[in-house]
This record gives sequence, C-alpha cells and structure tokens, in this order.
Amino acid sequence: MTKTWLIYALGGGWGHITRALSLGRIAANRRKVEIITNSPYAQHISNDGCLLHWIYDDASFEETCLQVREIFLNTHYDCLIVDTFPRGLGGELADILPQLQTIPRILIHRDINPRYVKVKDLRSFVTNNFDAVIVPGEGKHLPLSDLPGVIHTAPWLIRNAEELLDQKIVRSRILKVDDDRQIILVCAAGQASELPLFNQLTRRLHEAFPECAVRILSPHCPEDELKTLWVSHHPGIECLAAADVVVGGAGYNTVYECASVGVPLVALALPRLYDRQLKRASKINQVQNIPDALFTVKKILDTVSNSQSIPTYINGAIAAVHHIMNFEF
Repeated sequence: MTKTWLIYALGGGWGHITRALSLGRIAANRRKVEIITNSPYAQHISNDGCLLHWIYDDASFEETCLQVREIFLNTHYDCLIVDTFPRGLGGELADILPQLQTIPRILIHRDINPRYVKVKDLRSFVTNNFDAVIVPGEGKHLPLSDLPGVIHTAPWLIRNAEELLDQKIVRSRILKVDDDRQIILVCAAGQASELPLFNQLTRRLHEAFPECAVRILSPHCPEDELKTLWVSHHPGIECLAAADVVVGGAGYNTVYECASVGVPLVALALPRLYDRQLKRASKINQVQNIPDALFTVKKILDTVSNSQSIPTYINGAIAAVHHIMNFEF
C-alpha cells in the first residue's frame, strides 16, 4: 500500500505552499502527498500531483486551528512534515504532536525570528517532538541549525533546471516581449496587502526605463493602468529565468529562485512576524525604498549582459525526499 505524507504548510503568500509543492511533487512519484495550506494563491496554481487541504485564507484564527486539528486527527498519514512552525502557525500543534509518536515527524527549518524560538522554548520542543530537522538551503547559522542530526540540503525549487521552459518562449508567449529589450520583472509574490506597493514600483520603473520591458508577476490583477504589464504565471521561476533583473521582496522563494537561475535581484526587505527578510536581503542587492530600487536597477542594467545562459542548479528538494524516506518506520 502506498504510504501517505502530510505536509503542514500554513502561511500567507507563495512561500510555504511553493516550498511544500517543491518537495511534494517529487515525492508524489512514490508517495501519496497531502498538503495543508491557507495560502490565498493555492486555488490559482497546479497541485503537481498533490492533494491540497485548503483552509480559507479569511477564516478566523479559531476556525483555522479547528480545521487543522480536524485534518490532523482524522486523516491517515504515515509521515508528517511541518514547514517552518514547529508548534503550528497558531500553536495548534503543540498538544497534537506528542500524540503522534508512532509516525516520523520532520521539521523543515527555514530561518525564523530567534525571539520566537526563545519565547516558545522551541529547542526543547523540537528535540522532543521531531525525528529530524531539514534545513532547505538557508545555511548553518539558523536558530535551530545546531541541534543534533540536522540535515542540510540545497534550496528547494519548484522546478528542476531541465524542466524550465525555453527562455525565448517565456519572453514571447508569457511575458509578451517580442524584441530584444531588457526585461525588468517585478515579483509581487508576497502578501496580497503589498500589491499597492508593487503597483507603485512597477509604475515608477515603467516611467524611468521606457527603453525596457517592465512586467509585474502577480496572482492578482494590478490597477487598471498596469493591466498591459501584468503577468500571472506559475511557477514564477520560469519568468524569473527570462528576466534581466528582478525587483521584489526578500522572501525564501524569490531570493533562492533568482540565485539559482542567475538573475540579479533588487530586494526590499518586507516586514514579517517570523521571517527575517532583512537578514536574507543583506546578502544581495538590498534597497530601502523605491528611489533606491530605481538607482540599483539602473546600475545593474548598465552592466548586465543581454546574452542569457541556460540555468544549471541543484534542486535540494530531491535530496530532501530521499532523506525523509530514510526516516520512515
């Protein structure tokens, strides 16, 4: 009988659901994979062979916790994988995990706020309630990365390098650029409330660089005057690979996807309760505001080559699947 993996991936934006699908789509060749998500974007993307338990993103905190508990206690699964939040986004897993001693429990440890780790005593909680901790490419200086037996992989990506669409096809069919103009791509992949910021950024870039093709990649249609610049495509990594420069937040997927396909990223560190975008952005072209972003984009475009190479990279999700299978009882 095929074993079932349950992945807990609550959290807004593209980040958690994309990371879960990066892992799940590979495992789905040999496992049944079910993903719990409350991302408002979950209904706009392919499930890549996984079953999605979608909790309405406008559900109250209490309703979300109740639905999570219902799924955890009434779904059959042989392995549990929890993304980022060991106790659950709202602490709803704290009393459930100790009841699951008979199945493997894996924590995916992306960078999180050390204060959250200290206040909730996550070092002890993770040690007592998880069989393994996997770090998906975030390095060895995370709050929990020194726990015994932590496994490090390369960043997890939702497409392997050889699966990416040809860049010429992406330029013409998806980005609607049929000439050799440089492409500035605004990646509005964060929270829906941040779309006005990215709208303004797109408008300013369009005005400042008339010789370039400016596009905004977003699951939501931007304001009317930007509709001709709007691109809605998943997975976004295919669009990033065809751009000359990307402007966006410093979330996990945006940073590591741009790095993997070799496209410079100009990043605004957006505020998050748990994620430390400022720390991630400090390693790339970090900017503080829109004028800084315009200046940095100009500097990059003056030096970047028009010839784009074919991306080659290692997808850490492949190794992670094999590691998790080794922990199955």
